[in-house]
Amino acid sequence: MSRKQREADIESVYHHIQMITRRANSRARQLAEPLSMVEHSLLRFIADTPGTRATDIAEAFSLNRSTVSRQVGTLLDLGYAVYDDSEAGRGRVLELTKLGQERLDASAAVHRAAVIERLEGWSEDQISDFALALERYNKADNDL
Repeated sequence: MSRKQREADIESVYHHIQMITRRANSRARQLAEPLSMVEHSLLRFIADTPGTRATDIAEAFSLNRSTVSRQVGTLLDLGYAVYDDSEAGRGRVLELTKLGQERLDASAAVHRAAVIERLEGWSEDQISDFALALERYNKADNDL
């Protein structure tokens, strides 16, 4: 593959990732009670990372602590998350409320349905290859 073709393919990957993100945002806004991309991302992180604190989120997302504090404050105000102060000495641990889990589940279901629809007609091998390629792509962040 020539350098020029490689650059064109990388630009195509970038373009398509942008399209995926833009469509995901659009789908989220179609929910009766949509989550913003930030809210969805934070709720997913809290759900997937038991014992997480705002400082953990700031580190994982490479964000300023004050930015995360404001975003977490929004989740608390909306009733999507609460602090579990039972773990004294470790900081304020975040957990999803029942409402937060319901909103996250509804948002994820809309996005998952879109993936299922787009993969309609793909062979098992094509889906497997795509999953492996995405896993490899996302793993690169863990290697930094």
